[in-house]
Amino acid sequence: MKRAIAFVALAVALSGCASLAIRPCDSVGTRDSKYAARFFLGIITLGISESGIQHEQLLEASEGWRFCPPPVAWQGPPPAMGTPRTSGMLVNATKWTINVYLDVDPDIAGIPPLLTIRPGESRQLALIAGPHQIVARTIAETAAGAAPVGRYERRIQIDPRDRSFRLQLSEEDFKQILFSPAEGR
Repeated sequence: MKRAIAFVALAVALSGCASLAIRPCDSVGTRDSKYAARFFLGIITLGISESGIQHEQLLEASEGWRFCPPPVAWQGPPPAMGTPRTSGMLVNATKWTINVYLDVDPDIAGIPPLLTIRPGESRQLALIAGPHQIVARTIAETAAGAAPVGRYERRIQIDPRDRSFRLQLSEEDFKQILFSPAEGR
């Protein structure tokens, strides 16, 4: 009777798993399950099974862990997603709401602004390396509605080695351009 119980316990312990040898590719859960099964199998067989399992583990180690998948080769960094961009901050230090246009002429009808920045607000902007034209138009709230107050234009060069940039728009910037005799606007 004791042999039958031991045989049934051995069959249950070994069912569903080909080996109780611990492999380096085993997950933590698999490894814990194998240790628990080896413990109870060792109790049932009075430790005789442990020598067979250790022998199997020694053979697998000498053969290079034939049941483990080969290690994944190093793939390198992921491919770049498009052109690298430099992030920067546009800061509105004026008392007006500002419409910002990038690389377009806002005088062309139907072109919406890239950004609208309220007084005291700042927005993040990522630009591709190279030259860019930034045009900002201020809009003042009047009793009759929104009316343009001034215009700011600037050409900037983004260097690919730059980590970031900051462009702060102040009221003086708009006044210099509005009243500049050389510009004639």
